[in-house]
Amino acid sequence: MKKLLLLACGLLISGAAFAQEQVLKEAERALKVEVPDHGKIANMLKGAMADPTTANNVKTWFLAGKNGFQTWQTGYEQYMQGAPLDNANKANMSRALVEGYSYLLKALPMDTIIDAKGKVKTKYSKDIVKLISSNPGSFHDAGVFLYESNDLAGAYHAWEIYQELPTLTFLGKSAPKFDADSIRAQDYYNMGIFALQAEMKPESMMSFLNAARLGYGDVAYDNALALASEVKDRDMIIEIANEAFAKYGKQNYIAALINLFIQDKEYDKALQMLNTAIETNPGSAVLYNAKGILVEDQVNNEGVTPEVVEAANAEALELYKTATEVEPNNAEAHYHYGRMLANKAYTMSDNATDLSVAEYNNLKKETLDPLFRQAAGELEKCIAIDKEANRQAFSILKNIYYNLNDEANMNRITDLELE
Repeated sequence: MKKLLLLACGLLISGAAFAQEQVLKEAERALKVEVPDHGKIANMLKGAMADPTTANNVKTWFLAGKNGFQTWQTGYEQYMQGAPLDNANKANMSRALVEGYSYLLKALPMDTIIDAKGKVKTKYSKDIVKLISSNPGSFHDAGVFLYESNDLAGAYHAWEIYQELPTLTFLGKSAPKFDADSIRAQDYYNMGIFALQAEMKPESMMSFLNAARLGYGDVAYDNALALASEVKDRDMIIEIANEAFAKYGKQNYIAALINLFIQDKEYDKALQMLNTAIETNPGSAVLYNAKGILVEDQVNNEGVTPEVVEAANAEALELYKTATEVEPNNAEAHYHYGRMLANKAYTMSDNATDLSVAEYNNLKKETLDPLFRQAAGELEKCIAIDKEANRQAFSILKNIYYNLNDEANMNRITDLELE
């Protein structure tokens, strides 16, 4: 009885295999007719792709890929001839193209035939190369159609393939050439938007980074860095920020690194990074500002002695002063220098509680008021260079003029703040 059961099972398996082989033959014939029914062929092949007896057959995936490419081609020719294709049809033929590409990539490594002499040959590889390289621009057009259909993830993947095609070594001389960097940069930037709207944040981050590397501009680096921070990819934050700062020198890139190191309490690493950067770029106010902020932040904790705080504030003050000297038109440098001068005056005033009225008045005249006026000068420069650089400058200035009993300038700054 057991032998009979085994024989019956064997017949069933052989029958299923035969049935799926027949499906492949039917699909192959159906693709050769003048007007193939691509939807029907796709449904036929889904069974072959899922069935174990044909899932490892290169022909299954080749025919599925070919059908996907032909689905696109038929639809696109109709579109170019003025046929009224709605977004749903455009999206379906675009998805067929993208799926067809994935099917052909699956078929390619499976395409090995060993002849009677033991020589390895291929049966479908030439056709696969021809299909993929025949019209690379189709993937770009498919991405546009998918975007118009609000399939943003699909649009991203179609353009991802388009960017990938020139890198495919198996295409050989048939591989398309890269577009100009400016065009690729714009495409990658758009891919970043597609992926972001589709909640594909890591993919969006890399697309913006690719756009930046191809010359799109600092906004692409800004977006890539923001996404790296959002997904908490520490390695990418460091890579993007360092690369962007080397190109554009913007303070936000250094700030991103400092924030990361501070968050991880790696103050020494942050200082080492800044010191190295200052050595190679001593004329950057951004670096001195960043180091000043870090020096201040390090002692902004409970338990730090007044002596340590005083030393840190003195160091930060000198760093901000240097920043104003190396870049006199850097608004942030003047803001921080003015802020620290004002803080120095306030601290001295707070510590003068044991002085007599006469002694305090002398301190105010000889030391505090000159410090306040110096601080006001720096903050006035900050506002003159860039009113929006740091709005806090207005508040500090008004307090300084209040302490100097300078009502006219206090009112002037109030009015200027409101403009």
